[in-house]
Amino acid sequence: MGPHDGWLLTDLFRALGRQRGRDPVADAEEPQGSPLDQLLAACEVLMSDVGEASMRAVAARALSAYDELDNAGKLAFFTHITTTYGVDADQVRAAFHQWEHARNTGFQGEEELVRLFDVVEPTRQQLLRRMNHAPDATLALVGMRADLRGLMRHHPQLRPLDHDFHHLLTSWFNRGFLRMEEVTWDAPEELHHHLLHYEKVHPMAGRAELRRRLQPEDRRVYAFFHPATGDVPLIFVEVALVRSMPSSIAPLLERGPALSPSDADTAALYSINNALDGLAGVSFGSFLIKQVIEQVGEQLPHLEQFVTLSPIPGFRSWLTEQAEREAQDEQAADLRLLARELNTVEGPADLGAEDVERIRSRLLPALTRYIAVARRDDGRPLDPVARFHLGNGATAWRLNWPANSSPEAWRQSYGAMINYRYEPEKLERQHEDFVRRRTVALGGPLRDAFPNAPASYPHGASTTPDNERGTPPMAPFTTIYRSFAEQAERQPDKTLFELPDGQSITYRETAQTARRIAARLVADGVIPGDRVAMQVEKSPEAVALYLATLQIGGVLLPLNTAYTGAEMEYFIGDAQPRVLVCSPDRRADHAHREGDGLVVETLGVLRDGTLLDGDDHHEEVYDASADDPASILYTSGTTGRSKGAVLTHGNLASNCRTLLEAWQYTADDRLIHALPIFHIHGLFVAVNMTLTAGASLHFLPRFAPETIIDLLPRATVLMGVPTFYTRLLKNDRLTPESCASMRLFVSGSAPLLASDHEAFEARTGHAILERYGMTETGMNTTNPYDGGPRKPGTVGTPLPGIEIRVVDRETGEALPDGEVGIIEVRGPNVFAGYWQMPEKTASEFREDGFFVTGDLGRIDEDGYLSIVGRDKDLVISGGYNIYPKEIEDLLNAHPRVLESAVIGVPHPDFGETVMAVVVPAPGRQPEGGELLDFIADDLARFKHPRAVRVVETLPRNVMGKVQKAELRKRYADLFTDVDA
Repeated sequence: MGPHDGWLLTDLFRALGRQRGRDPVADAEEPQGSPLDQLLAACEVLMSDVGEASMRAVAARALSAYDELDNAGKLAFFTHITTTYGVDADQVRAAFHQWEHARNTGFQGEEELVRLFDVVEPTRQQLLRRMNHAPDATLALVGMRADLRGLMRHHPQLRPLDHDFHHLLTSWFNRGFLRMEEVTWDAPEELHHHLLHYEKVHPMAGRAELRRRLQPEDRRVYAFFHPATGDVPLIFVEVALVRSMPSSIAPLLERGPALSPSDADTAALYSINNALDGLAGVSFGSFLIKQVIEQVGEQLPHLEQFVTLSPIPGFRSWLTEQAEREAQDEQAADLRLLARELNTVEGPADLGAEDVERIRSRLLPALTRYIAVARRDDGRPLDPVARFHLGNGATAWRLNWPANSSPEAWRQSYGAMINYRYEPEKLERQHEDFVRRRTVALGGPLRDAFPNAPASYPHGASTTPDNERGTPPMAPFTTIYRSFAEQAERQPDKTLFELPDGQSITYRETAQTARRIAARLVADGVIPGDRVAMQVEKSPEAVALYLATLQIGGVLLPLNTAYTGAEMEYFIGDAQPRVLVCSPDRRADHAHREGDGLVVETLGVLRDGTLLDGDDHHEEVYDASADDPASILYTSGTTGRSKGAVLTHGNLASNCRTLLEAWQYTADDRLIHALPIFHIHGLFVAVNMTLTAGASLHFLPRFAPETIIDLLPRATVLMGVPTFYTRLLKNDRLTPESCASMRLFVSGSAPLLASDHEAFEARTGHAILERYGMTETGMNTTNPYDGGPRKPGTVGTPLPGIEIRVVDRETGEALPDGEVGIIEVRGPNVFAGYWQMPEKTASEFREDGFFVTGDLGRIDEDGYLSIVGRDKDLVISGGYNIYPKEIEDLLNAHPRVLESAVIGVPHPDFGETVMAVVVPAPGRQPEGGELLDFIADDLARFKHPRAVRVVETLPRNVMGKVQKAELRKRYADLFTDVDA
């Protein structure tokens, strides 16, 4: 509590007394009763209407009072908040009925569902969150949960409260903020104390034994820290450098001569400890061990393998349970005999050599069943250590018995231990298989003992061959925000944005801005699932707005700055955002929209706007799942207005990670960014890749050939649309020398002419890498970065984890290579569906999950995809999607127009552009300029037709349908001689 917070507490407790009907004079001071009375009163104040300063002071007092409680007081406190701050059953029942009624009457029921989520959450979770406002509160709450878990053994009625703690701590502690450090004998004594105290796997008697773990050159210990716990570590990992895979723990723990690291061929991770009891069961990510082995591997690159020697803590209880089953089959009878014999022995010292061999032959198959087959209801292995290592991507390799003679090991598993093998090249794929399909990866002796294992749960385990071929797997799911936060923690002072005026903005500054904006959005009422619309000019702060939205679980709605008021009416009405962020100079245009749940904020390019007002920072990160929506991008279609494609956190993360690997994009890259950030290419490809890789951006407001060429010597990558490259080719300064530092030019969003591809390579020595993507899917295919040719006129082969097929448009049957058909795609990149359009969503997907893109293409003999055209009438000009019917409707409203057809025709600068063919109303003769003026206010500039042709009639087939293909052919050369 701060030195000036006393008046806050006095005022708050006085107000609380008035609410309870007590004498306000008598209650003019803080409660002076027992620590428990003070704590319960503080809780009541915390759950009342208090400001943030008050909340911080009262929370500090509450934690101070808690520290004075004995075990009886703690039990009384935990019992009180479990029973007092629970769930209101009547509110839950009413909210459920409201949601059910909405669904039954044909509505989505989203608002009702949000209300249901709100009332289902016990109010004690809100109480704990408010306690966390006190200084150093997170660590104090971790200690509080440790106390709770100690009491819970004899008071199981407290389990709901433990669930609340676990839920909140899981969201507060995340992999993105963990920092790993090596612990040495010279480390601070306090750190040594933690290691001695929390080493539970192989406890140490004192500092002499600690010295044996830290000082020898064949030992390493690593600790993981989190900002919320300061210098208190969360996890310890102990490593021994040895020759070959260890089969017994004794040589790793006992005193002996140190092995020279140069003579070791194996790093054995023999102890992994959660250092804080209050964080039991809280996951810190699935690649902690990967980080350890990468560190050890960098120090000692000659090591041949990374393994563990791990306990099997749940085996004995499982074996006893199996032995007590009523089943009378031979297998159950054998387990009963095995358990009975082992339970009469106090340890391996009581067994002779013949006994050991006889029991081993029966024990190892039972252990194999326990590790590879026995499952919980969720399909994961019963053994908690198995869940940890398999979830980290390890392979269950070899069982060892007897391996540990300690009484605790005999109590847990009769002294059995297991080696898990960490193979760096397989970790991510095996992690993904474990998470998605509950696959238990088996290798070495365990694979040999279980050779016919099925592929995945519920039937069993999968075996992992030593040499694997095929498409590399996708990487595991980590949100874009958490990946960015990890980079900001790892390299806070690295430049993220380099601006044209010479200014630079670091990762730390961007993270701070994002947290400020997050606080503003939360104050505006944004909760997870709410939409945040963004129609602002390109700026680093706009990227921070994107990150802030992801951080709090919002759904970003990026909108083209060229959209007019009429278009914005549709998007706002359809998406119903909680907040609309616009440029300061357009605030007045949106004033009429404010109210009815919509807040209008502003954000300018000069670090101005209401969104940046205030100094509050929001630290909490929403624990998004892969299926949670992250953004809605509006895309044109063939019926009605634009459709909102809902992209999930999993869509964005999987596509980003795959592109990082495919294009070998790293922290060393410097990307020239001249794309808009309301488009999937500029935001979800270029920006996402940079944020997660830890790279840097030359951040330009727009494309300017001279500026681009000036930057080429200081950059490594350029991502653009074909227009970029056609304009660069017209500049004499584009030479091999100007591109000497560049390693990659990427083109997409529209077709790149093969002639331009060839001309660019001839001029610069660089072959442009073309890829294929769309709003609904992100990137689908790519030409190779290396390992194959970049073929002009093609968009390459499918990215890892993504499937592409070309099918007959009528039958849906897959076509042979070389034949033209509809392109369909399936993979983790494919969007969740169209916003509030379930029927449209269903119509765009096949029964087997393939999304029908509407594009026409063919696959050649090398597996490369070529885009032939579009099955629908969509026009893509300069990377922007344009829907003809929207323009036709406006033209047809003109009194001098009878009907119109809008088509896309080739253009040397934009790939293709829009033109209109109109039929005049009887007795009228419209002028092109007049028509363009008529529709200008209702259309974004990029949608305006660049030519208008007046004709007597439109070509039609016998069914009366306008033949746009004939029109495109007729006007194909209209812009051939235009100087782009």
